Amino acid sequence: MRTIHKISWARTQLLLDSPFFGSLALRLVIIEDNTMETAYTDGVVLAVNSEFAQSLSRKATMGLVAHEVMHLACLHHTRRDGREPVRWNIACDYAINQLLVEAGFELPEGMLLNSYYDGRSAEWIYERLPARPNDLENPPPDPGKTGEVRDAPVKTQDAFKQVAAHWRVNIAQAAQHAQSAGNLPKVIRRHVHKMLVPIVDWQAYLRLFIERVARNNYDWLPPSRRYLAYGLCLPSLHSRDLGRLVVALDTSGSIDSVTLDHFAAEVSSILEEYDTEIDVLYCDSQVQLHEHLSKEDLPLDMAPVGGGGTDFRPVFEWVAEQGVDPSCLIYLTDLECHHYPEVPPDYPVLWVQWGQVKREAPFGEVILIDA
Repeated sequence: MRTIHKISWARTQLLLDSPFFGSLALRLVIIEDNTMETAYTDGVVLAVNSEFAQSLSRKATMGLVAHEVMHLACLHHTRRDGREPVRWNIACDYAINQLLVEAGFELPEGMLLNSYYDGRSAEWIYERLPARPNDLENPPPDPGKTGEVRDAPVKTQDAFKQVAAHWRVNIAQAAQHAQSAGNLPKVIRRHVHKMLVPIVDWQAYLRLFIERVARNNYDWLPPSRRYLAYGLCLPSLHSRDLGRLVVALDTSGSIDSVTLDHFAAEVSSILEEYDTEIDVLYCDSQVQLHEHLSKEDLPLDMAPVGGGGTDFRPVFEWVAEQGVDPSCLIYLTDLECHHYPEVPPDYPVLWVQWGQVKREAPFGEVILIDA
């Protein structure tokens, strides 16, 4: 069976057996490319080495196509963001292979599996991969032998965002098709929900969070006019006291200036409404700068200070050491870190995360900035 015919057969079989993967695979142009070792996809083509394809069983061929499609379903072709390509491919393989195995696929020999990485994002795994051995100065582009993922063939960040948005539509349509056919594995359904859950209006959520932790003082004189028409005499809001606020900025990653400006402007506008003081902490692996600000210093002008590794603990240690009793702590970060305090703090924490895929934190609430 010729290479293209064999991959086409696998795609057709996936349509029957696993319609989520089959319908996504239909969006790719199958080509033969013998300049690379195994296979790759960039969201436009599915390229396969003929000798590699002919070495696979039919089930493993279906697994190969599903593997490449799963990279796209995770938007791996839009998320590398300058990371080293081979290391990125390894991280992406670890992120998806367990999902595919749980969904019942047989993958080509050599696949990368490690239970330590189960349920983790490719970005999280990338930062924790062991250093490359010295004898692998020029490693093969596909160490897992299950097919590479390459960047979408676009150049600008805006273009990558457009590609990601386009593929979210593709993913939603494929999931709907599979769901209607009664054939969407639970593990894939959970992943699709995670990818497609609507991004909340983070500004509104931030304000709601602040409102919940604020101490609002009420007076009976004058009474609230809102309820007088109903014959009710209730106290009116006298002052809006937020207490001391701590805002931490993760300076280890690359946050774009637009996102940072939006965040600073939103925090500034909230602080204008409350009687409060604010401690701004810039932190990577340690607190690099502390600013104590009041309303007279508004609007906030935030600029990253630092750029080393990531560790969330120093911010919480600083709060404890300084004896600060904050009404809440707001942490702007990409959440690409596993160094958290062992004991959660006794004050509310809101993680404002920039990025494309919402991540989890061991405590507090997480909202995603649609950056």
